Amino acid sequence: MDRTGITAVSLAIAVLIGWMFWNNQEMTKAAEQQARAKAAVAAVAAEAKAAEPIVGTPAEVPPAPAVPTEPAAVETREALSSLTVDYTFSSLGGGIATAKLKTHEAERGQRMSLNEFGSIPIGAITDAAGEGARVPFEMKVEGDSVTFERTDARQLHLSKKFDVTKTEDLQGNYFVNLEVTFTNRGAQPLTLPGYFIHTGSAAPVHQTDLATYTGFMEAGGKFIDASYFDSGWFHPERPIYTAARPGIAWAGVANQYFTTLVTAQRTTPQTGTLSTQPGNSAWAKRFVVSDAAWKETGRSAEGSSAARYAVDGALGMSAFTLEPGGGFTQSFRIYTGPREYGRLRVLSEDQADIMDFGIFGIVSKVLLNTMNWLHGKFDPFFPRGSYALAIIVLTLIIKSLLWPMQNKATLSMKRMQILQPKMTELREKYKDDPTRMNTEVMKLYKDYGVNPLSGCLPMLVQIPIFFGFFTMLGKAVELRNSKFLWVDDLSLPDTIAQIPGLGWPVNILPLVMAGTMLWQMALSPKSGDPMQQRMMMFMPLIFIAFCYNYASALALYWTVQNLFSVVQLYATRNQAAPTLQKVTPPPKKK
Repeated sequence: MDRTGITAVSLAIAVLIGWMFWNNQEMTKAAEQQARAKAAVAAVAAEAKAAEPIVGTPAEVPPAPAVPTEPAAVETREALSSLTVDYTFSSLGGGIATAKLKTHEAERGQRMSLNEFGSIPIGAITDAAGEGARVPFEMKVEGDSVTFERTDARQLHLSKKFDVTKTEDLQGNYFVNLEVTFTNRGAQPLTLPGYFIHTGSAAPVHQTDLATYTGFMEAGGKFIDASYFDSGWFHPERPIYTAARPGIAWAGVANQYFTTLVTAQRTTPQTGTLSTQPGNSAWAKRFVVSDAAWKETGRSAEGSSAARYAVDGALGMSAFTLEPGGGFTQSFRIYTGPREYGRLRVLSEDQADIMDFGIFGIVSKVLLNTMNWLHGKFDPFFPRGSYALAIIVLTLIIKSLLWPMQNKATLSMKRMQILQPKMTELREKYKDDPTRMNTEVMKLYKDYGVNPLSGCLPMLVQIPIFFGFFTMLGKAVELRNSKFLWVDDLSLPDTIAQIPGLGWPVNILPLVMAGTMLWQMALSPKSGDPMQQRMMMFMPLIFIAFCYNYASALALYWTVQNLFSVVQLYATRNQAAPTLQKVTPPPKKK
């Protein structure tokens, strides 16, 4: 390796070490932020404790106030189940306290529970977002329905009826239907400036989950992850997220693999009745999940010192006026289940947008649908590794389709290799005149019909595929708990140990992937362009940075494609060397 190559590799290693150091610093900052949050909670608790009356002898105790205090509302809970979810309803807030999924695990055999750390029930209705949600309701259970009723000081009567569906089709599974009725029991017209229906909260599934996995989204908006609320270079810390525009059909919170969606139903109004409309605003706020609450659920707190953030959300609805004795009914559908594209795409209001596949969304959807189809074919025969086998076969299909392009690129790189002596002569001849040297080199390429970038073309074509896989595999709930060889879960890094003293995980597949990339580079014909060679030296480190702490399925995909490329290179290395001939320029038009 020449001096330039050594410098490039050294720089790449320095960048990787710097990135690891920066990542460790960021985790430390997050831990300090979590500590500050805990300290703030402790301070509030201390102030409340200090405000309590001092217990002592009768002479020391101040006299009790004459005004009687209102007793605290007592919470009542009721449980109803569908085929896929166990719902717990609460009388405080009149909504779904938790939704525990029957067929999905969180950690250590514990079932996945939605809104597990939130204090605001799913379906709670308030005048202001996030405020006054836990007011008492009268609760009545009849069959598969729960009804909540309450009349406030304005003589506004609120009735909420939750119907738990028990159908097996995609349109009914994981759904609860909610009918909300407002009635004016007063003697005067009553105008409501709007109200908010809450989505509950979403929290990380694992301690090591990235903050970007958990967040909030409304119809037509962007996914607002937990890091949105952090301070940045151009803005201070954001306490809340708000959006206001007409026609917001739904809002939802999500973590990496599960989501809660609240959709306002559109109906055709009858004569003399108010029209039901979609929402016109959205609201979200994050909060810290304490260590005690986290460990109480049976989850592991090992692997990261970063703060755990959950996100609450709400959908804002339009204002309306009720005459005395008048009423208004709005219907909603509540989805509490996996963030599964195949299930969400059949819904009518583009709820599948909560998948947030990004700019390569079309590629991600094609890859996901193909992977699931292949899994369906392999699962009856290889139930343990069917998803891994589907990824391998999908990779082989993609590489086979790209074979002609790869073969042409390899041939072009061999022609560049043959041209190398002539290029060396030109560089030596014009080493004191870089402009002239570049002009002559480009003229040499043109004379012999060689494209110096043709060797990079297969890599450029694979970039959308790689990032399509990158996004898809990080959100494919189907991969959870899918095993392959030593990998226990393809949706997580394949960590086998931690480096003592540093806490860095040892993940095998990304290292194997880097090794296969170096193998491929060693077999590839060397291009005559030094810049291109130096750029390729960085690729293994760049891909390790992308894949190291990501879903192991991504490293599996890239490892397989590298091995296929190695096979291609061995198959073409014995082909006859191409001959270099000057290209005859086309005759000039007269």
